[in-house]
Amino acid sequence: MIKLNQLTKVFDARGIAGLHSVNLEIPKGTIFALMGPNGSGKTTLLNIISRKLLPDSGDLAVDGKIHFFEKKTPEPQLNVQRFLMESVCDPDIDTDKKLQLSRDMADIFQFTFQLRQNISQLSQGQLQKVLMAAELINRPDILFLDEPFIHLDPMSRKDILDSLFTYLRQREVTVLWITHEKDEALKFSDKIGLIQHGKFEQVSHPIEILQEPRNLFVAQYFGHQNFIKVSGQNNVWTTPWGEISFSLSGLEGYLVVPPAAWKIDENSPFEGFVSRHFPQYFSYEIEMEVSDKRYKISLSLNSHKNIKLGQKLKVSPELSQCFVIPL
Repeated sequence: MIKLNQLTKVFDARGIAGLHSVNLEIPKGTIFALMGPNGSGKTTLLNIISRKLLPDSGDLAVDGKIHFFEKKTPEPQLNVQRFLMESVCDPDIDTDKKLQLSRDMADIFQFTFQLRQNISQLSQGQLQKVLMAAELINRPDILFLDEPFIHLDPMSRKDILDSLFTYLRQREVTVLWITHEKDEALKFSDKIGLIQHGKFEQVSHPIEILQEPRNLFVAQYFGHQNFIKVSGQNNVWTTPWGEISFSLSGLEGYLVVPPAAWKIDENSPFEGFVSRHFPQYFSYEIEMEVSDKRYKISLSLNSHKNIKLGQKLKVSPELSQCFVIPL
């Protein structure tokens, strides 16, 4: 378990960098993805939790042994089994037990046939599996990951992440994971925390952060597009296509229209012209300009036969697929 209360760290006189009154609780066994732009405070937060950096104020409670997954550089001529055995930190574990632990980890991450190979004979993907096993062989209670597989190709990343997070869930290891890969964070995390300028903009379950972003920054960060300013009263919002009910405090907000929610509608008051169009894997994408603003629209692949650059279009969304966020 990790618990932060009003944690603050300031690096400059203006107070721009660092952390500002951060509150956060991560229960045991939670896989928590920490996301945000460069310089938002992600690494500072990890360093404070791991006691590498002292906060200026606030309280910190950590229940468990922390391991920080780091990119080690093993001796190239060391064989994999010996490297794993030497990675065991507990001095009370004898050689036979170390040997068994190394074989267990190799079996879990599917590189048993490489135990007798030298480190220099491994591909980058294989090496990352071995390094990961070397870290987990010490059975951490809490694991910190800071973009550890960023340089691997997509297939190797997927293979490693599938194995890693399956193992971590089985062992109920608490994970604090810095990543910029939104798809991976949504797939593997129990919770996502999005941080900006040293403050959390939102901490939510992946589904909630997609369907109920708290503000424009969160919505844009997770790829939402097509923001239309609307007004409302008593949770009923007036849009160009009629009213939509959505529980939200305030009198103004943004209607978020997913690209796939649009349809061509000759009776719609929303008219613009096509500025770009191109095929995607399973849809035909259109950029449409309406009153000097651009909107992205996904239509069926067959629609390209009737779409031309500069063409005027009237479109409307399926309002049940839309939502409102605060202005």
